[in-house]
Amino acid sequence: MQENRPFIIILTLLLITGTLANCANPNFTAPEGEQENRYGGIYRIAITESPKSLDPVHATDTSSSRVVYQLFETLVDVDSDGDVIPNLAESWNISDDGLVYTFKLREDVRFHSVIGEDIPTENGGREVIAGDWVWTFNHIANPDTKSERAYFIDMIKGYADYHEGAADALEGVTAKDKYTLEIVLDYPFAPFITMLAYNTFSVVPREDVEKWGEDFGFHPVGTGPFRFSESIQDDRVVLTRNDDYWRKDEQNNTLPYLDGMEFRIINDLTMQWTEFQLGNFESIEMVDDPYYHEALEKYPDSFLRKPQMGTYFYGMNVTAKPFDNKKVRQAINYAIDRQGIIDLLRNGRATPAKGVLPPGMFGYNPDLVGYTYDPQKAKKLLAEAGYPDGIRITLQYNTDDIHRRIAEAFQQQMKDAGIELELKHMDGAALFEAMGKGEATFFRLGWVVDYPDPDNFLYVLLNSANFGPLGNFTLFKNDEFDQLTNEARVESDPEERRRMYQEAERIAVEEAPWLFVYHYTTEQLLQPYVRGYSLPPFGEHNARFYSVWLDK
Repeated sequence: MQENRPFIIILTLLLITGTLANCANPNFTAPEGEQENRYGGIYRIAITESPKSLDPVHATDTSSSRVVYQLFETLVDVDSDGDVIPNLAESWNISDDGLVYTFKLREDVRFHSVIGEDIPTENGGREVIAGDWVWTFNHIANPDTKSERAYFIDMIKGYADYHEGAADALEGVTAKDKYTLEIVLDYPFAPFITMLAYNTFSVVPREDVEKWGEDFGFHPVGTGPFRFSESIQDDRVVLTRNDDYWRKDEQNNTLPYLDGMEFRIINDLTMQWTEFQLGNFESIEMVDDPYYHEALEKYPDSFLRKPQMGTYFYGMNVTAKPFDNKKVRQAINYAIDRQGIIDLLRNGRATPAKGVLPPGMFGYNPDLVGYTYDPQKAKKLLAEAGYPDGIRITLQYNTDDIHRRIAEAFQQQMKDAGIELELKHMDGAALFEAMGKGEATFFRLGWVVDYPDPDNFLYVLLNSANFGPLGNFTLFKNDEFDQLTNEARVESDPEERRRMYQEAERIAVEEAPWLFVYHYTTEQLLQPYVRGYSLPPFGEHNARFYSVWLDK
């Protein structure tokens, strides 16, 4: 999942703007007893960008996902250890041949009955049944929906025929009874069950989707612990407690504890830090590097950090000069000091990237030979490529203090290799639009895991089947790489899959369609009174807040 993705929807003021004090449902009564003090309060979180879409089939960026996961739910989820756990499916069975998945659904799960200022939804708050999942998967795979991640489920039986208009529905998705869903695959796909935890595969109500059509993202209706209240572009997104939520705590009390959530968009990380210290936020998305050690000192128990499966890189359009020359791409990789940048600008909060796959990922190769900092070798490669006097290139990056500081440091380092780097900062939406059209030839991007399998990095981002908005913005094409990543998708032997992916990554590193920079850590700075929060291994944008409460 990209930190920011190409589906561009401009969020506007949808409903009458109200104060947060009016978001809580005055009819909700907290249970008496030990748990009573957990209820109430608005959780305020600072984020750097507005969500691109609150429609789960189009929510492909982290700014959208962190909100979507509060509104919508999937069949399964992934816990803090990375294990698949029940969600709207209370159990499942996988056939011995790995082709048939049978899900037993929870009963009495209901869609939101109201949104905004208590405006009734079209579905009326009805129960979710197996037929809703059948319709949802067909909606995702329908070519008219134009879901950017529909191809994630192209292994479902009948996907190709349906997606190409040769069939009226997905043959492989059926309701066996009211609470039993069956999904049949064309071939075994090891990460399939984990992939179903990705937000695209959230159940949605047909009535509301059909009413709003392409505007469903402005009127999102799901089953999650919070329901949509309002969204104001570049200001805030407000959610309200779903009083009909199905989940209970360990004492069988209703969840969520919070009255609501407010996501405030503040792209100035210094301002986020200042407002957090003033008590105006329960958490902030990121602590800027100048304040990192101060945050560690002031909040030793509530500054949460862990390695994240993600990669920070600069993409190169391999069809555009001078990036169409492999030696140029390799030279650029030799022109930067990754560890120096991490130590100087990131306080050691990252791991230098030798290649595509992050540590902890199946198939990660600790012995992979990447690129070192070697300006003289970079100069030699440029000369061999026909550029003895060096090159002048332009980096396009989305506006953010961290991205700017890193780009400026690379700008200085690259001079020693004969590379003049011009910097062009852009709004994230404009950058992704340019990338999608192939107009960005050298661009900053970050990818964090959607599902923990090399397929989500190597196939999605670099296979030639996924040119443009599907993931491969570099337009990289290598026949051997494509064959390896295609065959690895259907290979059932884990060790053979590992071998295939490691060989594919070796090719990607050799061909260098990316400037490999670093692998992320994920973090969240909480106020000391926040309870029940768990930092997910896939990144803070995957956090769920149904059991979070404020001890104040």
